[in-house]
Amino acid sequence: MLDYSKFKEVHELFLKGKNREAKHLLKELQSKYISLCDQVSSLKLQVKEYDDILHFSENLIFDGNYYWLKTGSVRHGPFCADCCNDEGMLVRLPHGHTKKICWRCGKQYLPQPARTSAPTERKMGKVIPLHTPAVSEEHDNAAAK
Repeated sequence: MLDYSKFKEVHELFLKGKNREAKHLLKELQSKYISLCDQVSSLKLQVKEYDDILHFSENLIFDGNYYWLKTGSVRHGPFCADCCNDEGMLVRLPHGHTKKICWRCGKQYLPQPARTSAPTERKMGKVIPLHTPAVSEEHDNAAAK
């Protein structure tokens, strides 16, 4: 943070005729100011990235087979569900009513019959497990009974 009292100190040094000390202090203040500007720019970029991620997550839709990305009234896709779920990657599948094969993971999607109405879309978020739950023997024994 800039110490604003330093500006008053610079002014007083100039009034006292101590130009050399005043210029030195001004250089220090300038360095701090430039550093703070760089930090602000970096933080603005981070906020923009987080805003883009939030927008992306709100507009990624899973229709039961594929992922679609909505921008306004346009749906982009379809995208491979396995690549999206496993790697968080949007890999576009070929358009049309032919069999769709993901070029990245090789998953094959059978052609979908033509729909007469709009698909029921569900917004899906990516689940990030915080830990792997341990399975206890008691739970296994109870399930076996």
